[in-house]
Amino acid sequence: MAPVRRPLLARWRHQQAGAESAGHAAHPVTIRIDAGSPGAVVPDDFAGLGFERGPLNPGNAGVAGYLFNPENDSLVTLFRSLGLRNLRLGGGSVDNMFPAGADGDFTGIDNLFAFARVAGVKVIYTLRMLNRITKPIRDLETVDAQVTGHIWSNYRDNVASFAIGNEPDWHDFHSYADRPADPAIYEEISGVPGSAYSSYLARWEVMAARVTDAAPGAPLSGPDTGAYGPLTWTPNPDTGVSWTERFAGDERGSGRITDVTQHLYVGGDPGKTTAAQAISNMLSPEWVNGAAPGTQPARTTYTPYRWFFDSHLAAVSAAGQRYRLTESNDYLGGVPGASNAFASALWALDYLHWWAAHGAAGVNFHNKQWLYTDTIVPDPATNCARYMSTPKGYGIKAFNLASAGRVRRVTIDNADGINLTAYCVSAASEDYVTVINKTHGPRAADADVTIVPPGPGRPSAQLMVLASDPPGDAAQSSATLGGAAITGDGPWNGEWDDLAESQAGITLAVKATTAAIVRIRYQH
Repeated sequence: MAPVRRPLLARWRHQQAGAESAGHAAHPVTIRIDAGSPGAVVPDDFAGLGFERGPLNPGNAGVAGYLFNPENDSLVTLFRSLGLRNLRLGGGSVDNMFPAGADGDFTGIDNLFAFARVAGVKVIYTLRMLNRITKPIRDLETVDAQVTGHIWSNYRDNVASFAIGNEPDWHDFHSYADRPADPAIYEEISGVPGSAYSSYLARWEVMAARVTDAAPGAPLSGPDTGAYGPLTWTPNPDTGVSWTERFAGDERGSGRITDVTQHLYVGGDPGKTTAAQAISNMLSPEWVNGAAPGTQPARTTYTPYRWFFDSHLAAVSAAGQRYRLTESNDYLGGVPGASNAFASALWALDYLHWWAAHGAAGVNFHNKQWLYTDTIVPDPATNCARYMSTPKGYGIKAFNLASAGRVRRVTIDNADGINLTAYCVSAASEDYVTVINKTHGPRAADADVTIVPPGPGRPSAQLMVLASDPPGDAAQSSATLGGAAITGDGPWNGEWDDLAESQAGITLAVKATTAAIVRIRYQH
């Protein structure tokens, strides 16, 4: 049942009264939309999820039958309600499990693409690359080609790309100093994973040729790199060129690479990080703007978006190539009470907008069964027969509501320096402004926001709020968007509310630990 909704003015007064009773001071913030040339178009499949190889087997991770099948109506509903348009099938298990379809049984693959058709998603399908010396697969290139040919012949409309292998730049995955896991991929300099790049690329080229022979015109993506440090870069770590940049340069002009792909877990291994520490980290300005990896509580290390872009992906973008974060999340494995709490909704919403503003082709949040970082999980109320969204899914949905169009710059006047971010995406005759108030706990602070639209005229505006349930608590395990929950049992029915417009601009209150989406429409 949809929640009872108050008129906007009554709700606003109720929220203000709650803020005053909690002692939250309201801080003035002015957001100006740049009237200049808009930036990149946000692809319609920008927001996606990623799963391991296991779901192509029946009964995987406690699932009855196949997770991905067109009759899994709960999962189909969630994908459609959240606006998920991209599904990566990959992860480390791809290079450790027997390839699906290698024995001639394509049931798991057929179910996956039948699901993709009804859910409205395109699939990044990862093929096995690593051929371990201990348990080799005979003629792996032919196996991959057969699988690719089957998919491309039957399901090409739902193929985003084919990837070959996963995280080849890790020393402990592809390369062992004196005994390589795969004889075809090895370190030329013992202990320097970056020195394995040349043999990796040679092997990738062989496999890519076989794949494209079996599926002429099929798009490829790669290299799905996963390491961030200098030792994983070139044979000379001082040169600071990552595998991602090298691969982009080597494949530039080939015409077969649709996305240069990279992985990022911002908080890394959380170790003994507590939920309170993780929430503080996930919502911190340091994760967004840090100029170098930094140390968190519990002596773990985070990788800030700004540094990561500058070090790994700026060169790819500058060369005119698309890049996508095909495996990403807040932490490896996650932190209970943080990665699956409302903080993750605000984090995901900000993360998606930040990367869209920096030219990414998309982000796939990894949904390995079943971790604290997951977006979609089994619903315990149904004995795990159906599925539900964690708060992270609400952040993804909020992004999808406000990201159809081109990125437009905003300037933020925030004299009190509260922890708030804002983004704008413009479509025909309308702008969407997303304001994320990441203040929380003892430092919670409400914002009195004024949005100044570009150009003349008196636009109309509507508001939708992303909030915890009850509002204002980053540790809550439930959320609402537009006053409504998102379930796997039926369509989401969130609502927009009208906003008043004054001579100063569009004004609204954005409470602590909430986000607001403002839809601005122009009359011509």
